[in-house]
Amino acid sequence: MRLIETVKGEIIKGDETYPYEVINDKVRIRLPFSIDFHKLYDLLKEQDYFVANSPELDSQGWGKDYDAEGYYPYWVYVEKDDYYFAFPPEDYKLVPEPGDKPKHIPILGSKALEEFFRWLPLLKQARATQEILN
Repeated sequence: MRLIETVKGEIIKGDETYPYEVINDKVRIRLPFSIDFHKLYDLLKEQDYFVANSPELDSQGWGKDYDAEGYYPYWVYVEKDDYYFAFPPEDYKLVPEPGDKPKHIPILGSKALEEFFRWLPLLKQARATQEILN
């Protein structure tokens, strides 16, 4: 497997494309579908995850351990009508700093891709369904 080191681009899986960027110390991936936050909430609770918000809101964070302040590692949120999945990066690149210690720069690497593909089936299950009105 080739080592991947990047901070912006696209993940392509089959006929689906997922634009991503590493920003504010998070891997942020735009989903090509909208999320039903009620479905997401129910799916996460069924799997014993703690959640940050009620399903009526337009964002949801979750994790295996309870956090009283709602700081969870995984998030889905809406921004300008686009849905994003975000999580902490697992991969870092060392960048030399003249006269100082090397700096750790977060990147989208192999571990982050594994993490995304681990969550993708659940995110697809939480996809919002569009009803066709006659």
